[in-house]
Amino acid sequence: MRTIGYNTGSFSATRQAGLTSLLAVALLVAACGGGGGSGTDEAPQAGGGGTDGTGGVDGGTQPPPDVGGSTGPTPQDGPDALYFRPSSALAAAGALDRVSGGNALFAAWNPKDPKTALKPGMKIMFFGQAQGCAGGTEGPLTALSDSRLAKVAGLTTLPHAAALPALRWTPSGHASGCDTQAQDRDGASAVFVNADDNAGAVGMLTTSGKQDDGANPFFGPYSAAGQNGAGANAYITGTFINFRQAWGAVDPLQPWTGTASARVRSVQSLGAVQLETTGGKAVQVKQQMMATFLNRSCMKETSGQPCQIQYLFNTAIARSGVSDWSQVAWFKNGDVWFDPAQGGIPIVDGPIYGNGSITSDSKTKLPLFISQGSATQHQAFSGRTFDVTIGFDQLINVLRIVAARKLGVEMSTLTDSQLASVWGSGWNRRDDWVLLSGHVGQEVYNPNSDHKVQIGGGFKSLFVGPQG
Repeated sequence: MRTIGYNTGSFSATRQAGLTSLLAVALLVAACGGGGGSGTDEAPQAGGGGTDGTGGVDGGTQPPPDVGGSTGPTPQDGPDALYFRPSSALAAAGALDRVSGGNALFAAWNPKDPKTALKPGMKIMFFGQAQGCAGGTEGPLTALSDSRLAKVAGLTTLPHAAALPALRWTPSGHASGCDTQAQDRDGASAVFVNADDNAGAVGMLTTSGKQDDGANPFFGPYSAAGQNGAGANAYITGTFINFRQAWGAVDPLQPWTGTASARVRSVQSLGAVQLETTGGKAVQVKQQMMATFLNRSCMKETSGQPCQIQYLFNTAIARSGVSDWSQVAWFKNGDVWFDPAQGGIPIVDGPIYGNGSITSDSKTKLPLFISQGSATQHQAFSGRTFDVTIGFDQLINVLRIVAARKLGVEMSTLTDSQLASVWGSGWNRRDDWVLLSGHVGQEVYNPNSDHKVQIGGGFKSLFVGPQG
């Protein structure tokens, strides 16, 4: 396992995946690394099924189908699908441990141990800087109090009556790397799971700057020194729910099986968006759904190749000083880029357009994915379905873009053997492409410690799997 790295961009008005680099520890594959981050030197702007495929446990009551704006078929549990819905079954002791084929829920801030973060299962992770704690500290989470839960839920606009104490988390200072004063501190970003058959949801709050009590929270953004002391991810904090899959299993999840397109779908809500700013410093928040796919032949046959592709979909984004996103040049098209801090992992990102619209690569103009649901939002909303499909031909477009750039050749001259040198002999075999992980995340960029910048929202479901 190589050393985990992170991006070193500075904030600007250009496109950037921002905090996805902080997910590296959760997305890395032991054999080849990789997993998200900045694709260029541009700056940041500002997730699975259970043992029965439902996100619950065997024998659990099934929640009703999702609704909210997609023209795609109702998603179904299946052998190749990750479909997380927080039903009442998740309230049972140990139920979260078994989500995504795991044997223990992983919950921490600034995780650093791949032996725990890389195992299959559900991951609840916070990234940022904890006051009074040494750099490199991995810290625990603690349960939200009832009063704090009510306030957090109000900011997310999601129900919380079924969020039992074991189903709510916030960063805690009770860690060996934290000083005496920090030991009893916690907050303020938070996650809760409302385990209910009819009102199931995962609420998420990511906050920074002075809170209602006039103080900065225990856990907030990285300072100007960033995560590594050299400015990486400066002023950023994030909250992520990740559903890591057993990609090496005998029968892994294969989203492009048969003649299917891969589908990434999440029903989400957005409540509080607060963008206090001063002195001309821009601030930004966003909510995302993501999926990472891996080629197993590539893992066996190549050395030093990424073998993964990560898709990042911004379901919501708000930025100070921006009121008309149709005029924001970097947000109009998709991009395929490499994360230099994560061994060159290719990242596909871009806006989600309205139903039936294609997001294409800004450079080659090749189609990357198609929306069959809601477009990316820029203000509060409730119960919207964000739903994209990635045809196998569109995946091949990305493989060709990546291979041409890595080899320094024109795409028009790219040969199958050259593609195989980058992606392995199974680059064009549907069943060689498996799901590594899916997740929903939030991130905040805030260089103004005296001003609150936060985002509250969450999701009621996440599906990554085939659509016939």
